[in-house]
Amino acid sequence: MIPLEIKKGLLAAQADEQVKGLLGSIPPRWGRMSPLSRLLIVELAQLLQEQDLLMPGERLDGKGLNVGLIGASRRGSLFTDRAFVDSMDENSTLASPALFGYTLANIPLAEAALTFGLTGPVYALFADGQPLPTAKKEAQLLLQMQAGIDMMFACEFDHYLDGSEEHFLVEMKLLAA
Repeated sequence: MIPLEIKKGLLAAQADEQVKGLLGSIPPRWGRMSPLSRLLIVELAQLLQEQDLLMPGERLDGKGLNVGLIGASRRGSLFTDRAFVDSMDENSTLASPALFGYTLANIPLAEAALTFGLTGPVYALFADGQPLPTAKKEAQLLLQMQAGIDMMFACEFDHYLDGSEEHFLVEMKLLAA
Protein backbone atom coordinates (compact mmCIF):
# COMPACT_ATOMS: atom_id res chain seq x y z
CA MET A 1 0.00 0.00 0.00
CA ILE A 2 1.25 3.47 -0.85
CA PRO A 3 1.73 5.63 2.25
CA LEU A 4 -0.59 8.61 2.64
CA GLU A 5 2.22 11.17 2.55
CA ILE A 6 3.30 9.94 -0.91
CA LYS A 7 -0.29 10.09 -2.15
CA LYS A 8 -0.53 13.69 -0.93
CA GLY A 9 2.65 14.51 -2.84
CA LEU A 10 1.18 12.97 -5.98
CA LEU A 11 -1.79 15.30 -5.77
CA ALA A 12 0.58 18.26 -5.82
CA ALA A 13 2.54 16.81 -8.77
CA GLN A 14 5.55 16.14 -6.56
CA ALA A 15 7.66 13.16 -7.42
CA ASP A 16 9.77 12.33 -4.40
CA GLU A 17 12.59 9.80 -4.35
CA GLN A 18 10.27 6.96 -3.35
CA VAL A 19 8.06 7.59 -6.39
CA LYS A 20 11.12 7.85 -8.64
CA GLY A 21 12.37 4.57 -7.20
CA LEU A 22 9.03 2.90 -7.86
CA LEU A 23 8.80 4.11 -11.47
CA GLY A 24 12.49 4.14 -12.40
CA SER A 25 12.07 7.62 -13.85
CA ILE A 26 9.32 10.20 -13.86
CA PRO A 27 7.11 10.09 -16.98
CA PRO A 28 7.62 13.18 -19.19
CA ARG A 29 4.00 14.33 -18.80
CA TRP A 30 4.00 13.88 -15.00
CA GLY A 31 3.54 17.55 -14.10
CA ARG A 32 0.67 17.94 -16.59
CA MET A 33 -1.14 14.78 -15.53
CA SER A 34 -4.21 14.90 -13.38
CA PRO A 35 -3.69 13.73 -9.79
CA LEU A 36 -5.87 10.71 -10.59
CA SER A 37 -3.56 9.75 -13.47
CA ARG A 38 -0.50 10.01 -11.24
CA LEU A 39 -2.14 7.94 -8.52
CA LEU A 40 -3.25 5.27 -11.00
CA ILE A 41 0.30 5.01 -12.40
CA VAL A 42 1.83 4.64 -8.95
CA GLU A 43 -0.76 2.03 -7.88
CA LEU A 44 -0.17 0.03 -11.07
CA ALA A 45 3.62 0.25 -10.63
CA GLN A 46 3.28 -1.09 -7.11
CA LEU A 47 1.09 -4.02 -8.23
CA LEU A 48 3.41 -4.85 -11.15
CA GLN A 49 6.36 -5.01 -8.78
CA GLU A 50 4.49 -6.95 -6.08
CA GLN A 51 3.61 -9.55 -8.73
CA ASP A 52 7.26 -9.65 -9.95
CA LEU A 53 6.15 -8.61 -13.43
CA LEU A 54 8.32 -5.49 -13.79
CA MET A 55 11.28 -3.82 -12.20
CA PRO A 56 11.41 -0.01 -11.99
CA GLY A 57 11.88 1.51 -15.45
CA GLU A 58 10.81 -1.61 -17.37
CA ARG A 59 7.80 -1.85 -19.69
CA LEU A 60 5.54 -4.81 -20.41
CA ASP A 61 5.80 -4.43 -24.19
CA GLY A 62 9.58 -4.65 -23.79
CA LYS A 63 9.06 -8.09 -22.29
CA GLY A 64 6.88 -9.17 -25.23
CA LEU A 65 3.70 -9.19 -23.12
CA ASN A 66 0.31 -8.12 -24.45
CA VAL A 67 -1.46 -6.66 -21.42
CA GLY A 68 -4.64 -4.58 -21.12
CA LEU A 69 -6.37 -2.46 -18.51
CA ILE A 70 -10.10 -2.00 -17.92
CA GLY A 71 -11.15 0.69 -15.48
CA ALA A 72 -14.61 1.32 -14.11
CA SER A 73 -15.79 4.54 -12.52
CA ARG A 74 -18.98 5.88 -10.98
CA ARG A 75 -18.27 9.48 -11.96
CA GLY A 76 -15.92 9.30 -14.95
CA SER A 77 -14.15 12.61 -15.52
CA LEU A 78 -16.83 14.75 -13.86
CA PHE A 79 -14.35 16.34 -11.42
CA THR A 80 -12.06 17.46 -14.26
CA ASP A 81 -15.01 18.47 -16.43
CA ARG A 82 -16.14 20.85 -13.71
CA ALA A 83 -12.62 22.23 -13.26
CA PHE A 84 -12.43 22.77 -17.03
CA VAL A 85 -15.68 24.77 -17.05
CA ASP A 86 -14.58 26.69 -13.94
CA SER A 87 -11.37 27.69 -15.74
CA MET A 88 -13.39 29.77 -18.20
CA ASP A 89 -13.69 33.39 -17.22
CA GLU A 90 -17.01 35.20 -17.43
CA ASN A 91 -16.13 37.13 -20.58
CA SER A 92 -14.61 34.33 -22.59
CA THR A 93 -15.19 30.87 -23.88
CA LEU A 94 -11.51 30.05 -23.41
CA ALA A 95 -10.68 27.36 -20.89
CA SER A 96 -7.52 25.76 -19.63
CA PRO A 97 -5.96 23.66 -22.40
CA ALA A 98 -4.08 21.71 -19.70
CA LEU A 99 -7.40 20.41 -18.36
CA PHE A 100 -9.07 19.67 -21.70
CA GLY A 101 -7.19 16.43 -22.31
CA TYR A 102 -8.40 15.09 -18.98
CA THR A 103 -12.10 15.61 -19.67
CA LEU A 104 -12.35 12.02 -20.90
CA ALA A 105 -12.71 9.19 -18.39
CA ASN A 106 -10.22 6.92 -20.17
CA ILE A 107 -7.27 9.36 -20.01
CA PRO A 108 -5.85 8.16 -16.64
CA LEU A 109 -5.91 4.62 -18.04
CA ALA A 110 -4.18 5.77 -21.25
CA GLU A 111 -1.46 7.51 -19.20
CA ALA A 112 -0.83 4.22 -17.37
CA ALA A 113 -0.80 2.31 -20.67
CA LEU A 114 1.84 4.67 -22.08
CA THR A 115 3.96 4.48 -18.95
CA PHE A 116 4.02 0.67 -18.70
CA GLY A 117 3.74 -0.37 -22.36
CA LEU A 118 0.26 -1.86 -22.26
CA THR A 119 -0.61 -3.01 -25.78
CA GLY A 120 -3.88 -4.82 -25.08
CA PRO A 121 -7.34 -3.32 -24.69
CA VAL A 122 -7.42 -0.20 -22.49
CA TYR A 123 -10.70 1.59 -21.81
CA ALA A 124 -13.10 2.91 -19.20
CA LEU A 125 -16.57 1.74 -18.21
CA PHE A 126 -19.21 3.45 -16.13
CA ALA A 127 -20.75 1.47 -13.29
CA ASP A 128 -23.23 2.81 -10.76
CA GLY A 129 -23.22 -0.11 -8.37
CA GLN A 130 -19.93 -1.96 -8.13
CA PRO A 131 -17.22 -0.59 -10.42
CA LEU A 132 -14.42 -3.04 -9.59
CA PRO A 133 -16.50 -6.20 -10.17
CA THR A 134 -17.77 -4.64 -13.41
CA ALA A 135 -14.19 -4.00 -14.59
CA LYS A 136 -13.08 -7.49 -13.54
CA LYS A 137 -15.96 -9.10 -15.45
CA GLU A 138 -15.09 -7.15 -18.61
CA ALA A 139 -11.38 -7.93 -18.30
CA GLN A 140 -12.12 -11.64 -17.78
CA LEU A 141 -14.37 -11.65 -20.85
CA LEU A 142 -11.57 -10.12 -22.93
CA LEU A 143 -9.12 -12.75 -21.68
CA GLN A 144 -11.54 -15.47 -22.81
CA MET A 145 -12.55 -13.92 -26.13
CA GLN A 146 -9.35 -12.38 -27.53
CA ALA A 147 -6.42 -14.56 -28.44
CA GLY A 148 -2.98 -13.28 -27.60
CA ILE A 149 -3.74 -11.34 -24.44
CA ASP A 150 -1.32 -12.43 -21.74
CA MET A 151 -3.03 -10.72 -18.83
CA MET A 152 -5.48 -7.97 -17.94
CA PHE A 153 -5.67 -5.49 -15.12
CA ALA A 154 -9.01 -4.33 -13.77
CA CYS A 155 -9.43 -1.27 -11.62
CA GLU A 156 -11.92 1.04 -10.01
CA PHE A 157 -10.92 4.68 -10.21
CA ASP A 158 -12.65 7.90 -9.19
CA HIS A 159 -11.98 11.50 -8.23
CA TYR A 160 -14.80 13.44 -6.58
CA LEU A 161 -15.84 16.03 -4.04
CA ASP A 162 -17.84 15.14 -0.96
CA GLY A 163 -18.92 18.53 0.30
CA SER A 164 -15.67 20.47 0.21
CA GLU A 165 -13.44 17.42 0.71
CA GLU A 166 -11.63 15.98 -2.31
CA HIS A 167 -11.43 12.17 -2.59
CA PHE A 168 -9.45 9.81 -4.82
CA LEU A 169 -10.05 6.11 -5.25
CA VAL A 170 -7.89 3.62 -7.15
CA GLU A 171 -8.13 -0.11 -6.56
CA MET A 172 -6.30 -2.44 -8.94
CA LYS A 173 -6.47 -6.22 -9.58
CA LEU A 174 -4.54 -8.55 -11.91
CA LEU A 175 -6.25 -11.24 -13.98
CA ALA A 176 -3.96 -13.72 -15.74
CA ALA A 177 -4.81 -15.73 -18.85
